[in-house]
Amino acid sequence: SSHFLRPYTRLQSAVVAAMARRSNILAGAVLLAGLAALNSVSFVNPQPVERSSRMAMKGSAVEWVPKLSRDVVEVMFTAPAQGARSRMLIRADADVSEVIKQGRKKLGFDQDWMPDSDFKLYNAEDEDAGPMKGKMKDNGLIDFSFEIHLYYEPQ
Repeated sequence: SSHFLRPYTRLQSAVVAAMARRSNILAGAVLLAGLAALNSVSFVNPQPVERSSRMAMKGSAVEWVPKLSRDVVEVMFTAPAQGARSRMLIRADADVSEVIKQGRKKLGFDQDWMPDSDFKLYNAEDEDAGPMKGKMKDNGLIDFSFEIHLYYEPQ
């Protein structure tokens, strides 16, 4: 008969049982150590930490008032109908027609067969006010978070 089919001898059975007990004890010890570590304050502090800067934060809060105080402003230039948008730096004293020309080029809408006069710029916050005309600073331009919409409106 093959040695693979022979039953364990008593000595072999005793050795296997001792090894099983040792591995069970070791696994139990590792489990207990892990549970103790999870409950330990060294890993997780159950008490929220008081922030000493609360008073400093109250005193430093400044309300932002939308205004124009810069010569050059970053705006979000958007063509909503096409889903195209880009950030642009514009001069506050730039004419709306200059911004249209610059924005069309930036978005890739600068085809020669479409004149700039067929495009209109609107303040994204108040499109009902109508298209912008004149200088950008005279059309509600502010230092931050200003978005303008470009629409194709051929005459």
